[in-house]
Amino acid sequence: MPDAAKAAYAIALQTTYPSYGYWIQTLGWTGIGEYWEAGSRTRTHEMYGSIVQWMYEELAGIQAAGPGFKTINIRPLILNGAGINDVAATYSSVRGPIRSAWTSNDSGITLDVTIPANTTATIYVPGTDPARVTESGVLASRAPGVTYAGTTLDAVKYAVGSGTYHFSTRGTTRREGGGVNRRCRPSTLIGQFHPHGS
Repeated sequence: MPDAAKAAYAIALQTTYPSYGYWIQTLGWTGIGEYWEAGSRTRTHEMYGSIVQWMYEELAGIQAAGPGFKTINIRPLILNGAGINDVAATYSSVRGPIRSAWTSNDSGITLDVTIPANTTATIYVPGTDPARVTESGVLASRAPGVTYAGTTLDAVKYAVGSGTYHFSTRGTTRREGGGVNRRCRPSTLIGQFHPHGS
């Protein structure tokens, strides 16, 4: 759907009614309401909790590519000027912690990834030119433990094994969005919403 990613960013950052930000900032809630209005009788409704899944799977890009995270895709959703320029998330999988953290600015993108032992991953680095992607300061396709796996319409793919990796790009390689830049930490949102809050 055209502009779906841009709309998702806007919804996640909105602080006016109806929104998660409205619940936190205006109503002071620490739980997920039965419905968006202030008159909601209870705040224990997980039906609105899917934004947290979106934050981990789309914003941070942590996705299971095989059963039990034996294989992993890291494919962060990074939009230029869409309102978020810094994301960090750690998912505690059955195989160990999976971490994805990225920053985006006019100089380019950094993507730090940790893949747990006995797993493999495909890392999608935003951009289309492998010559502009480095891993720990070395051209990514020549970095130890990193194998170039092709390009898509908006990313350069690399296959990696377990370990920690630091990918960087030069220049603006983000998709266009629009808006004010902010930081996003899924654990911060989770920390503000408790299923059995006030």
